[in-house]
Amino acid sequence: MQQIKRGGGDAIVAVKENQPKLHAAIAAYFTEQIERDFADVQYRAYESEEEAHGRLDERSYFLTKVPRDFAPAADWPEVKAIGYALRWTTHADGAQTSEVRYYVSTRYVSGKRFAEAVRGHWGIESLHWVLDVTLREDDSRTRERTLANNLSWLRRFAVTLLRRHPEKDSIRGKMLHCGYSTDFLTEVLMSTRV
Repeated sequence: MQQIKRGGGDAIVAVKENQPKLHAAIAAYFTEQIERDFADVQYRAYESEEEAHGRLDERSYFLTKVPRDFAPAADWPEVKAIGYALRWTTHADGAQTSEVRYYVSTRYVSGKRFAEAVRGHWGIESLHWVLDVTLREDDSRTRERTLANNLSWLRRFAVTLLRRHPEKDSIRGKMLHCGYSTDFLTEVLMSTRV
């Protein structure tokens, strides 16, 4: 975050449990504020609802300025705001699940802008998950930098081509189909149906 700020940029970054003090402090702060219904706290919020893939996703986003008594603030001077994102999912079978994530931000942005940045981050996480799980990118033992960069670019290009293909199947399913059928491989590479 310091490098981004020095370069003139801003960032919203997910806080995970690999930063235990920061994660615990943000979790405790938002737990208290939600219980108090954000009384006496200035905050920005945004809500969205999306129905897709046989499920209903309801999302709530809250962003507040870093509180004056926030213990980790000394270790994170570039952080100006902390955020909370809740995704409540109702599945087709009626089962419900929820997921909470916490964030730090170098700017106190609008609730909508915070939500857009968080959703963008989830999209990036999704790509990294596909690259790791489906294409096993983390298992690559390539050490030569140029070759590693080229292979990484090719993996991302392959995922893009596979996602663009209109067939309703997973990335892995489409990869396997490409391996079994040169006609399907040609469709994917040409981005057209034969």
